[in-house]
Amino acid sequence: MKIESLARSIEGHHAAHLHCHVLIDPLAVTAGSDHALLARLRETLGEAALTRVQRADLAHAPHLHPVLACLASPGSFPSSDLLELTARAAYRGLHQHRRYLSGWLFSEAPPATVAAHLTAMCRLPNAERAFSFYPIYEPVRLELLAATFKQVEHGPWWPINNWLFLSSGGRLVHLNGQDGQRHSLPEPALRIQNDVELIEQLLAAWRMLRAGSSVLNQREIPPFAAVRASNFIDEARMLGLSATHDIQVFALYHLCLHSRLHTVPAVRSMIDAAAKGQRPLKHMFAQYTDGQWQRTVESLPGSEGLR
Repeated sequence: MKIESLARSIEGHHAAHLHCHVLIDPLAVTAGSDHALLARLRETLGEAALTRVQRADLAHAPHLHPVLACLASPGSFPSSDLLELTARAAYRGLHQHRRYLSGWLFSEAPPATVAAHLTAMCRLPNAERAFSFYPIYEPVRLELLAATFKQVEHGPWWPINNWLFLSSGGRLVHLNGQDGQRHSLPEPALRIQNDVELIEQLLAAWRMLRAGSSVLNQREIPPFAAVRASNFIDEARMLGLSATHDIQVFALYHLCLHSRLHTVPAVRSMIDAAAKGQRPLKHMFAQYTDGQWQRTVESLPGSEGLR
């Protein structure tokens, strides 16, 4: 999706009765051009259009709290130039560890209400009902949280009518907030949020491999790559892997080669050996040549073969 097309898609979700916001995360490590985005928004929109999203874990550094910038109030429409500026920043962030631009939010509620809601929804309870802060407005975290709901509209988005962001694979995602009954957080949600660092490491490694020349570079990164990575982490644990390095290798090879790789007897034997602590999975998988992996994948059913 080109910048102009993305900007038009975002604009298409606005309506005259809504506020249009863009969410900026100053905590992200970014290029200088991204830092200039917030300065440009402040200069164009004015300080009154910027609302901080409070983070209790960063109470000592309020300048690092996310910024909700109101691009348009009810009765007005966002500037095409600003939408394209934010779309460009969103695309740049796809390959960064943390994204400077988190997404676009449309709501009937005033900015202070939306900011307070974002703060509240980032406080997630564990089994003992103790709350911790998780920045689930970050696109990868938001993608993973949304995927835990059987019906995405049951997520805690309201009073945000429309929440747009780029997924881990670069697709524009639309979450639709609905007023009414609140639904409880799905059981796996907190566990998956605790896996985010591992998931992001896998995505970074996958992107690096895509730029290389090995057999591991030949599968396209899908729109919801973070969800797939999370699923393979779960599968690795179900098969008995517990060491982080073994889980990473298992997930990476399944992401890059085939989702049923572990069903091949020779591969399963290596996984079982790693699960027993006999040898790291990385060393065993490294014994296979690219040609052997190619033949292994070709022996599996389905349409996941390498191109």
